[in-house]
Amino acid sequence: MNKLFTFFLVLSVTSCSKPNAPIEKCADSVFVLTNHLMTQRLPSEAQSEEAIKKFISQSFQEKTQFDYYNALIKICENENQRDPKKFREDYE
Repeated sequence: MNKLFTFFLVLSVTSCSKPNAPIEKCADSVFVLTNHLMTQRLPSEAQSEEAIKKFISQSFQEKTQFDYYNALIKICENENQRDPKKFREDYE
């Protein structure tokens, strides 16, 4: 659980000055959470902590080259449309 907290802390610090920061921060958070859940349900499908850090450290443009990440972006955009105030509180 401490590793998960560390990921979220790093995400919040590194995403502050980027134009797509809230969407990227949300997508990265969902990516980390999804992988964390996979370690419990499908350990053979989960990525290593090192692989997750490497992926998240890429630029937003690089990450958007992956269909899975684009799906996470859509989820975050929908979340933002449903409740923009809560979205801003969670990801800005």
